[in-house]
Amino acid sequence: MVDYLDEIVGQDTAKRFIRTAIKKENLYNFLFVGPKGVGKRLLAFALAKTLQCPPTSPNFMLVAPIPSKLKNKDDKVYEYTKQYLPEYAVVEIEDRASILIEQIRYVIQRLIHMPSSESKRIVLILEVDKMTDEAANCFLKTLEEPPIDTIFILTTSRPHFVLPTIRSRCQIVPFHYLNNEQITSIIFDGQDEFQLGSPGEILMLRENNTIDYVYDIFKYSPLDTRTAAVKAKEFERKKTVAILYPLLLLYRLVFYKKLGIGIHTVLDEEITRKTKSISLGDIINTLAMLQYNINILEQNPNRLLLLFNTLSKLP
Repeated sequence: MVDYLDEIVGQDTAKRFIRTAIKKENLYNFLFVGPKGVGKRLLAFALAKTLQCPPTSPNFMLVAPIPSKLKNKDDKVYEYTKQYLPEYAVVEIEDRASILIEQIRYVIQRLIHMPSSESKRIVLILEVDKMTDEAANCFLKTLEEPPIDTIFILTTSRPHFVLPTIRSRCQIVPFHYLNNEQITSIIFDGQDEFQLGSPGEILMLRENNTIDYVYDIFKYSPLDTRTAAVKAKEFERKKTVAILYPLLLLYRLVFYKKLGIGIHTVLDEEITRKTKSISLGDIINTLAMLQYNINILEQNPNRLLLLFNTLSKLP
């Protein structure tokens, strides 16, 4: 058996756990738990390759969140899911994307048949916390009694949003943030300016220029009511998390600066100015507000009101 796990930078604890499971033939329901962008998805693909069931194998199944607009359209679901394959370094999830019961029923239907050849069958479910309640309940019985030679690999960056009954049926494999040396070996140039510890998050920020996207809002806040309303209307039809998340990162730099943590970025001058003008309590409240608003996006709030409420309260 060829070991492909070392293709992944870092995550020695996770790799040790998996190698022990392989050695002891304890290959049963893995739940990869850890921050976004640190290698959970890629390590899952590496494990599948190690078990001779790569993404190109007929025995491999990939399930991932899809936008609600693609519901019940199998061909489009397949096309959308392809963006999660290992050749894509950056994966963007829309504000409202879920794993639907139709996707789980399709997996269960395929599992009725024995896997072709004598290899293992892998079912990789990414961002399992995004399963709808209906999908999760439909999935439970199959997860509890997987068909022969079938291994489920689930990933999540939000384990507390995963049903306890799903978590309890899995071996938890922990993933951690990467250090600067490991990140540099992946992204090759630049620095971890926002102390993310996540090469995936860094690459996404670069690819989408998301900081530039909201920098003026950060710079000129607090906004008067009229300006906040105009900006909210301007951004209403855009990806809301792509507005809130970079704002969270910018105000987090102010928080670090306030605590005396030395982080140097091209935004130092503005970060320093904000640090002097905002109290520590206001920074903490702002970070809590932004994180809360990011979390409730999945509840399909009125985006215009959400944005206006956020932008009008930024210090």
